[in-house]
Amino acid sequence: VMEPVNRPERGRSPLVLQIHGGPSAMWGPGEATMWHEFQVLCGWGYGVVYANPRGSGGYGHAFQRANFQDWSQGPAGDVLAALAEAAALDWVDRDALMLTGGSYGGYLVAWILGNDQRFAAAVAQRGVYHLAAFYGEGNAWRLLEWEMGGDPWEARMEAILRRESPFTYVASMRTPLLIMHADRDLRTGVSQSEMLYRALRDLDRPVEYVRYPQEGHDLSRSGDPSRRMDRLARIVEFFERFRVRADADG
Repeated sequence: VMEPVNRPERGRSPLVLQIHGGPSAMWGPGEATMWHEFQVLCGWGYGVVYANPRGSGGYGHAFQRANFQDWSQGPAGDVLAALAEAAALDWVDRDALMLTGGSYGGYLVAWILGNDQRFAAAVAQRGVYHLAAFYGEGNAWRLLEWEMGGDPWEARMEAILRRESPFTYVASMRTPLLIMHADRDLRTGVSQSEMLYRALRDLDRPVEYVRYPQEGHDLSRSGDPSRRMDRLARIVEFFERFRVRADADG
């Protein structure tokens, strides 16, 4: 847990749950680019909580394979347990909980929003939202066989892929959501972000969409500096907008 910069002695501060990609990545010293985003949020008065749920690297093979055919409920329970523990701290505004993540983290953001209504706002970045479609448009398509146990044309996989796809739960998504993607992303194809956005618009849900030109999957790490700054500014602005609403409702 990272506390907000200059946290007031009285009053409460919003808290952002950050989810890493991979899913076998690992928050820690080896993920140097995460710190800038975390520190920007802390500088704006947000606390940050981050965890390594089942499926993460760094804890042995059994832990890394503990998300087999379970990218969703098990890891979501892990990160939400970390959030619940952090939210119990006396400085946290539990009406201003925010959520974000990229790649697999974007996937888990969307899955959580379809199954949990506790967040004031969320940002899903470069995510995978429909696993069968991911087979055809992502250059990490072998993850389906490795992580889910088969290919999308197999009848036995239909129920698994439907259960594990965030798009299945789109009608239950009501949290204000900003979807961000880059138009040259070859790891997680851009059409899935458009599909999620279109469905939420059709459902008349609070959703916004930002698509970055001339950028790929690594926008947040090695993209054009002006677009990297724009990305951070948009995340902060979106959270600030709904942080104010949470404060007003409180």
